[in-house]
Amino acid sequence: MDLFSKALEDAVKASHAPGAVACVGERDKILFCGAYGLRQAMPRPEPAEPGTLYDLASLTKVVATTTAVLMLRDDGKLDLDQPVAEILPVPAFRHFTVRHCLTHTTGLDPGIPYFREVSSINEVLQRVSLDSISALPGARRLYSDLGFIILGKIVELAAGDSLDAFCCRRIFTPLGMTHTRFRPPAEWAANCAATENCPWRGCVMRGAVHDETAWAMGGIVGHAGLFSCAEDLALFCRALYDRRLLPEKTVAEMSALGQVPLYPWQGLGWKIDPWSCGSEGFLPSRSAIGHTGWTGTSIWLDLQTGLFSILLGNTCHPSRDNRNNLEFRSRFHAPVARFLFQTSTNTHTGLDRLTWSGFDEVRGKRLAVLTNSAAVDQLGRPLLDVLRLSSDTQVKYIYTPEHGLQASVEAGECVASQDGPVPVISLYGDQPRPDLNQLRDIDLFVVDLPDVGSRYYTYMATMLRCLQACAAARKPVLVLDRPNPLGGVVLEGPIARDFGKDVCCAPIPARHGMTLGELALFFRDRLLRAQKPQVIVSELDAWPRERIFAECGLPWVAPSPNMPTPETALAYAGTCLFEGVNMNEGRGTDTPFLLAGAPWLDAEAVAGAILEDERPGCRLEPVCYTPVPIPGKASKPTFQNDPCAGIRIVIEDAPRVRSFTLAVALLSAIRRHHTGDLEFTPHFDALAGTSDLRQRILHGEPALRIVARYEKELKQFNAARPRLYQ
Repeated sequence: MDLFSKALEDAVKASHAPGAVACVGERDKILFCGAYGLRQAMPRPEPAEPGTLYDLASLTKVVATTTAVLMLRDDGKLDLDQPVAEILPVPAFRHFTVRHCLTHTTGLDPGIPYFREVSSINEVLQRVSLDSISALPGARRLYSDLGFIILGKIVELAAGDSLDAFCCRRIFTPLGMTHTRFRPPAEWAANCAATENCPWRGCVMRGAVHDETAWAMGGIVGHAGLFSCAEDLALFCRALYDRRLLPEKTVAEMSALGQVPLYPWQGLGWKIDPWSCGSEGFLPSRSAIGHTGWTGTSIWLDLQTGLFSILLGNTCHPSRDNRNNLEFRSRFHAPVARFLFQTSTNTHTGLDRLTWSGFDEVRGKRLAVLTNSAAVDQLGRPLLDVLRLSSDTQVKYIYTPEHGLQASVEAGECVASQDGPVPVISLYGDQPRPDLNQLRDIDLFVVDLPDVGSRYYTYMATMLRCLQACAAARKPVLVLDRPNPLGGVVLEGPIARDFGKDVCCAPIPARHGMTLGELALFFRDRLLRAQKPQVIVSELDAWPRERIFAECGLPWVAPSPNMPTPETALAYAGTCLFEGVNMNEGRGTDTPFLLAGAPWLDAEAVAGAILEDERPGCRLEPVCYTPVPIPGKASKPTFQNDPCAGIRIVIEDAPRVRSFTLAVALLSAIRRHHTGDLEFTPHFDALAGTSDLRQRILHGEPALRIVARYEKELKQFNAARPRLYQ
């Protein structure tokens, strides 16, 4: 049984659905199209087949209505920013636009059951006009059928035709979608999957729309009523990807992130950049769009690669009591996603999750935050800007780590605090931890910092002191998690034995493989057991541990002046050790930590001495360079203005790079070639967390043997460390 067949079978069995059809494909090839189980269980069982027609439910919103609205806009017959009242002369509709309808931001109450009282679209519109708007239009996303019921009527008025006729003429027929339509003819019913045995209508629904409101209005409505099969929907996905259905500019607008500030994942009609933990299913891509239907249907399409995944089910048959769409979709889409996207993902940070959850964790609370401007969401908005979107949240104190709030102060420089309506208090200066009197004024302490995955980086030490202070003040700590930019699988270096310094604050490896949230849990359980701080982690979404930063689809904002790229952070896990010897570590150049040198270095001899196994994923280039002062980055670099011979690290395959191993190999080779020149400072042992590494290098032990000596303790650490992610 192939992966797709097994995923489909597992989805049906785990969710107790009667059956399903799935289709997975790309640009011009179908990878899988198959069926499992039944299309009808009662009154008599009938097997599902690849060509079975399904009630698409809310897929109608995107396959038909959104497409039609955008076509009419491109035809010049609609303006998305036009007040709806100018098209439908209903006074209450003057407050929201066509765009608001497409993005579920009209403010209309989404939960009013009109179907028991109406029998036409005009009756629904009349009822809606009498009901008050429950939220300010454009302010928040309230998923609602009403906006798309209105859009269906707008399509008819703008097109001068019925919704079904327009969609057939402009969408279904041109694409060859011969088995897609509203109100399928009676002869199609035998090929339709049954939905609910509806007590209100007194029968098993088959070939007639299940949605009660759509049924009451005649079955041709903007929010539900469309029937189709997997093959037709595959044609639709390909046409959307090829831009045959809508032009590039329109597709880009439709799928742009951030159209709704409080819910950036809502496009025009479509859901975008899906969450793996949601109930919709997903493809792990920033450029993925999709939608779902109540009956058990879903579509996901990656607009960049053309990959698509279609799942059609009737999970509400024979009763909605058995409906489990979350299990149904996740069981199918998750293995499909892993297969189709083996080297990339669309990670969402803890800050993104805070927005996604509607600020539930901070609503109505007084906060202190530990952050800097590099802690951004996927749209590039810093934490403080995002918190301003939560109107009932109050930030009382802003605490900052090394490098200050703007992450712009040079390494090692004390950072001054700033007075103001919200004080900005530096914890890398005269005050190393929050004051208890300050903490009495808050309800929650929030940590959002962009760590770089190495023990030497001081942000984790600042967080540790904040955890200690919050434990003493009995204040909970919420950590908004971020992916470890080096991934969470590879561990390197000795477990620190001499710790307690900013550059080595805990008994962890140099390359520790943990996120900041996992570090907080490690600190709580290993270093602060007596104090018992309360730690809550706003977890990442869609971060497999093996993914390094470049594979996560997130914006990189330099967390400190000499950390300009993810490649810098990767090299830093090893080359930071050069801060502890009499060499330049690349400061004073455009490539800090990717370059090391000295006036006395024989770069060609040293680079040539490095074995291939000591530099996986990268190559070494002998270079000549001169470190110079760079204001805000390196005011006094080692060997300032002195010509140096250096070795540049060129990363070719980042997941394979073992930067700590490489640094040990370079230091060992430099020691062999420059016995009288290379000098170690006390800072080296502080960085290494032990004198053992320095002693082994001085004794001439081969680099790979040195690294191998740490493998046993790394395995033990790996087995015991906190793991929030697989």
